[in-house]
Amino acid sequence: MDLNLSAEDAERLDTLLRVIEELDPDAELPGGESPETLEQVERKLDRPIPAQLREWMRTVGGGAVLVGGNLRTYPAIKAPRVPGPYLATARNALRSREWFVPEEVVPFGSDAGGDVFGIWSPVGGGARPLVVLIGAGDGAEDVPSCAVVGEDLYAFLSGWLAHYVYAADEDQAEDVQDALGLPLDLQGIPDEIARSAGVHLQACLRWASPTLPDLLYDPDKGWPLSVEDVRAIAEAPPDW
Repeated sequence: MDLNLSAEDAERLDTLLRVIEELDPDAELPGGESPETLEQVERKLDRPIPAQLREWMRTVGGGAVLVGGNLRTYPAIKAPRVPGPYLATARNALRSREWFVPEEVVPFGSDAGGDVFGIWSPVGGGARPLVVLIGAGDGAEDVPSCAVVGEDLYAFLSGWLAHYVYAADEDQAEDVQDALGLPLDLQGIPDEIARSAGVHLQACLRWASPTLPDLLYDPDKGWPLSVEDVRAIAEAPPDW
């Protein structure tokens, strides 16, 4: 276990792993990364891997494909016959394609549409480890192309998986919802959830990140924040 991972976070990760096994038994889980590989990633990033992400990589590994491809995590480093982007170099690779991925962000995966998820993790610390969704934008810092989707990695994963029960059968959905502790007003059978998918996704993400009462993401309206906006949210004192 990662010495930097709290007991609470270790329990949260254990719940997520059980949920993935139940929800997505055919998920492509590559297996955990070695300490040597993770150290190589950190040298490339020039900072520690955020603790929750490090334990995810150590346990699950990079390159996981979950919930029908609606969540893909990056492989750790470049390897033969393993397509990128890679955790160690994703930010630079994306920036070379004119995505504005700020220095503070460690990109770790994408959704089915190719938009990128990253953890806000400045080299010097001092900011909340928000999970940010970054659209392609036009390469400019002040153009709205971002959304906040989680107060931290495990909150984001809880909300994301709670929503994507709509890709499961009824029995799986019920078990996953119970395991996550999803409120009754957000529970339902897959067909019901699919009919209001955008609203349900937003509600699940808000439920999973209660310290972000103004969670700024609307899947029907796109990405309302600029990088400067996200920076201000991440660096503001928490209001709890």
